This record gives sequence, structure tokens and C-alpha cells, in this order.
Amino acid sequence: MTKDAFAQGKLAFEHNHPMSSCEYPVGSSLRAEWMAGWTEASNAKPNRAGQTSEPQAQRA
Repeated sequence: MTKDAFAQGKLAFEHNHPMSSCEYPVGSSLRAEWMAGWTEASNAKPNRAGQTSEPQAQRA
């Protein structure tokens, strides 16, 4: 497995591992990088409408 915490977090999301599966210590920079990778992968996942899951602008 890669030693890059950010890439590990992305892979964890892609393999359906919950965010809580991060094994880096709370408060560590590696945990923050892992969480950022997991979150980026989560935000990039297409939703049911075929768009990314990023927040949509409100319509007037």
C-alpha cells in the first residue's frame, strides 16, 4: 500500500471504507492528510443526477 496518507484516504473511500477507519492518531498531520484525501474522493463521487456531489447554487 502507498505511504502517502492523502492517497490512502482516497483509496479508502474508493474501497467503501468509512472515514472512521483511519488509523492515524487523532491530531496528527498524517490523519489530516488522510481525511483530506477521503473527503476529496467523496466530493468527487457522482451523485444520482450524474453530477459531482459538490453543493449546487440555489436557484431564485
